[in-house]
Amino acid sequence: MKQQCEYCDFMIDDTDEVCSNCGAPNEHVVRAATGVPQTIEELKAFCAEKNLPLEKMRFFIGEDYKEPKAFGIFEDAQGDFVVYKNKADGSRAIRYEGKDESYAVNEIYQKLKAEINERRAKAPASIKKIRVLIPKDLKSQVLEKFF
Repeated sequence: MKQQCEYCDFMIDDTDEVCSNCGAPNEHVVRAATGVPQTIEELKAFCAEKNLPLEKMRFFIGEDYKEPKAFGIFEDAQGDFVVYKNKADGSRAIRYEGKDESYAVNEIYQKLKAEINERRAKAPASIKKIRVLIPKDLKSQVLEKFF
C-alpha cells in the first residue's frame, strides 16, 4: 500500500524502509513475511494444503489437547493465544501466552517447520527420491505411512 513520505510528501510503498526520493527513514514501515501464516485459520489451511499428518506428528492446531507428547496452539476463553508443549510426563510448558496471534502462530509454525525438516533428514534416501515422484493427490497417503 502506498503512503506519503513524512519529509518530502513523495508516495512510497509501506514496505520501503527509506523514501526512494529523499532517503528519509519510513517511520511506519510494514514488515511482512510472504507465505507465513498469520492466524490459526491460515495455519490450518497451510497444513491442509501441504497434506501434513498433524495428529501423527503430534501437532494440534486450534485445540487445547491435553495428552502427553504434543505441541499445539489455541485461543483461550480470555482471548489469549496459547502455544504449548505437553511433555511425556504429562506436564505442560507454555511457549507463549498473549494477545498477539501472529506471534503465537509463528512460534508453532517455526516448530512445525523444524519437525518437518528433522523428519526429512531422517527419511531413508529411497523415500526422499520417491517423494519427488508422488502425484499430489496420493502424497498424503504415502506420507501417513512414513510419519
